[in-house]
Formats: sequence, C-alpha cells, structure tokens
Amino acid sequence: MKRSDTPHTGDIAPDFTLPDAATGQEYRRAQWAGEDVLLVFFRGTWCPFCREQMRVLRDNHDRLAAGGVRVAGIICQSAASVRRYLEANPLPFPLLVDESRSVAKAYGVHYWLSWEGVNLASPAVFILDATERITFVHVGRNMSDLPVTAVIERFVGFLGAVPDSN
Repeated sequence: MKRSDTPHTGDIAPDFTLPDAATGQEYRRAQWAGEDVLLVFFRGTWCPFCREQMRVLRDNHDRLAAGGVRVAGIICQSAASVRRYLEANPLPFPLLVDESRSVAKAYGVHYWLSWEGVNLASPAVFILDATERITFVHVGRNMSDLPVTAVIERFVGFLGAVPDSN
C-alpha cells in the first residue's frame, strides 16, 4: 500500500476487528459509532518515541474521556510481546494488535522496513467523529514524527472546559 492510499479527511474510517493485547477482548471500530475516537498507530513497544507517546496518552486519558473522546492504539507486533510490555506498563485504553498488518494497510500506514520482511506501521494519528468520518490525519515521516501531545492539546481545546488531570 502506498501513502496515497491513506484515507483522507471526510472519508468514512475503514472498519476493523482487532484484539486488545492486555485482555484479548475483540474491538471493532464500528462499535464506536456515535463517539469521537483518537486512533493512534504505533511502530512497536520497543520504539522509544512510541513509548513516550503511550505515556502521554496514558497521562491525558482522563481529560480525553471527560471530553467524550475514546482512545485506541494499534500496534503491528506480536500479541505476546505487547502483552509482556503492558504487564509492566499498563494503559487505560486498548492497545490493539494488528499482527497481520491488515488494518495498517487499510489505513495506508503500512511499510516495509527491510527486504528481510520486517514490516510496521508508520506512526500515525487519526481522529474520527461520531459519524465515523475521519476529521484529522497525520502520518509520520519518521519514527519520531508522532505529534500526540500537540494533537491532544488542540483536540482538548476544541472540547471546551475539560478538567485538567494534573
């Protein structure tokens, strides 16, 4: 899939069903119809930039939830390795495992890291509105290009007076 295949603002977000690494519970994107969703693609639990962004989402989860925003992460990594990471670093939102990379491909963020077949998702942020339409897209150009903090601050600002969790 090429980056040009990334869904655009105004498109209906592709549906998917993926398991949460921590609980094994299946989540379907369509079950969040009627809610605003912050959907974040991570490269892997081994990525220091992704770990930092997970921490930012963890620390701001209450603020987002108070504003009616559901947070979900998607990661192209084995369920077992993600589960090990989450045992030591629990998150208050589902971290969904896309081992087949089908969801990363559907969202146009999949790429091959090397000829040997290591393939990942580019760091990316999608904001979906209550009608399941994409209202914001950012696909990172490199591993550190995941502006979750800036997106949260802007998004929470749009939500109005949301209590600060600090």
